[in-house]
Amino acid sequence: MNVKEKVFQLVKYCGGYEGHSFMMDERNEDDFNIMLPQEKEIRERISGLKFILLTGEAGDGKTRLMRNLNDVLQKHGFQVCMDFSAVRDDEKKGLMKKIKDLLEGKSEEKYILAANIGIFTKTVLQYCPELLEELKAGRDDMLIVNFERRNLAADKQLFQDIAASFLAFDRNSECGEADCPYRGNCVYKENLIGLMDKGMEGLRVLCDAVYLTGGHITFRELLSLISYMVTFGHDCEMRKKEKEQDRFRYYQIFDVTGDLRLQKFCCLDPAKARTRDANRQYGSREECIIEKRKNFFEQGDIKAEERYALLYADYLTEFRSVLNIINGRAPYFVSTMDTSDRNLVKLKLGLSKITRAGNTNLKMTVADTPSIFDGCIQTEFDISSNIETVWKRYDLDLQNRGSGILPAGQENRFFLSYVYMEGNRLREESMLIDYPLFRFLLMAADDYHMDRNGISMEEYAVNTFYRKVLHSMPDAYRKAHIRFDEAKRKDYINFSLELKQQNLFLFGNSTKVMIEKEAEA
Repeated sequence: MNVKEKVFQLVKYCGGYEGHSFMMDERNEDDFNIMLPQEKEIRERISGLKFILLTGEAGDGKTRLMRNLNDVLQKHGFQVCMDFSAVRDDEKKGLMKKIKDLLEGKSEEKYILAANIGIFTKTVLQYCPELLEELKAGRDDMLIVNFERRNLAADKQLFQDIAASFLAFDRNSECGEADCPYRGNCVYKENLIGLMDKGMEGLRVLCDAVYLTGGHITFRELLSLISYMVTFGHDCEMRKKEKEQDRFRYYQIFDVTGDLRLQKFCCLDPAKARTRDANRQYGSREECIIEKRKNFFEQGDIKAEERYALLYADYLTEFRSVLNIINGRAPYFVSTMDTSDRNLVKLKLGLSKITRAGNTNLKMTVADTPSIFDGCIQTEFDISSNIETVWKRYDLDLQNRGSGILPAGQENRFFLSYVYMEGNRLREESMLIDYPLFRFLLMAADDYHMDRNGISMEEYAVNTFYRKVLHSMPDAYRKAHIRFDEAKRKDYINFSLELKQQNLFLFGNSTKVMIEKEAEA
């Protein structure tokens, strides 16, 4: 396939061509195809499966996967539902009954469904709620593939195989356009070669960064991104009319903001990031933008981890480092008491600063003001710094940590958990930490620019977690502060309440309450 033929193929995957209904069929006839892990797993397990559920967004590749599996699905007698959302309600009800029967051994039928997880769950709860427990059981004869949790950039070799296969063309061939003004200086060819030879790892890091910061890239979006990086949505005839070619270099992809699929990539533009060499002088703003973008993809003298720092996302490298610690090895949790990792220590400090409103010690103050006070009175509790909590993997159930096998792959979030016994049962209170909250906490630890008097969703989440800890561990605090707002100060005095254990010999197990006027700020 020469350059012109490759461009004709790639431009079909760009957003401007989505309105052409026949383009989807043409795409399916392309030579490009690669076996992804989900297809490999189904092929290996198909003889033992009775029910397969594929969930995810439009463009995740559910339909493509079913078409690739058509041979083995027919061989093993699977009935196929390509789009569960399009099925009539009465048919959905009947389908729930059939799935329940086959899982209970009352039927020999086998099914594979592609569905939106929300619609499927709603249907189960409406018509067959007891089926939900069966689906959660992790049975050997059932497979649920959730494409929304798939990170296409997690496996470096697989990602490179996908991109290289999709971009493959004959580098030595001529395009056949003798009258092309750019013959011998084809930006398409330069983009193809540059992306494959120099920019592949940068492309993977960019896609991985979208996942780490909370986004999801469908298979169609990945192919659309790669196609845009080569063609910018222009075929050869359109490109001949363009006089300026440099703005179509593949590393300038961050300027293509008109396509909704590319916006999640454009927001990470390396041109907006702070550079490592702050003293570097550029001839112009445009020169600075181009060099930063090009360096992200093509700079070869940096460690792989450093490439994340070149993107416009604060603390992304640190976030990835923490995820690697927690996801990387059993037992998949790290005590906040024992941790020596620099980023986890900073994370703990950030939590302390937010709850303590600026003080730098590791003793925490948690606000828990009843709504009846309407904000004119604030109650806060000092929590002793020896509460044992753990940073733990998102999908780890501590109550059953000794059973089952954790699913393979990385997560882009983790928990801060307090674990305690309630009678004979192990309980836990957990706070989910994703990239936005992680960034917020590290900004607090670094004294970045925190308005600690303002209320934010992050602060609310942190305080909610510690209030739950207080409710489950009343002895966690010994001192409470009652503070009034400025309008009440002339009539009331801020004070604190502290529980003091009395002399055991004289007073038994009794405790006295110390009321103390707080010093003026």
